[in-house]
Amino acid sequence: MTRPIATSMVIVALMVGVALAQEQGKPNSPSQDHRQSWAASTKALTVSGKVSDDGKRFITDIDTEWAINNADALKGREGRLVTIKCYVDPDKNRIQVLSVKTDAQYTAMHGDSAFRR
Repeated sequence: MTRPIATSMVIVALMVGVALAQEQGKPNSPSQDHRQSWAASTKALTVSGKVSDDGKRFITDIDTEWAINNADALKGREGRLVTIKCYVDPDKNRIQVLSVKTDAQYTAMHGDSAFRR
């Protein structure tokens, strides 16, 4: 008599566990609200391009324009060529900047190998 009761209790416990696991996997569950809801990609992307003059847009090398979610990260680099590491949201055409490296402007010198003959 106790064996069928114990078996049914185990089955109920397994079903509850499976139901909770499925609920946690949904993107709109309350347990996942701590994530940034706008970020579509979870892998950071490294992109080179130019920051707009107002600092709110980023134009890549292939002329794709992105709105910057945290424009304060690029403050002081307006109008310059930079390489950024960011999360991309292609649906809203926005990026979240993680890190910035200013590209060095190369100037030719007469001692360079291109000028030697």
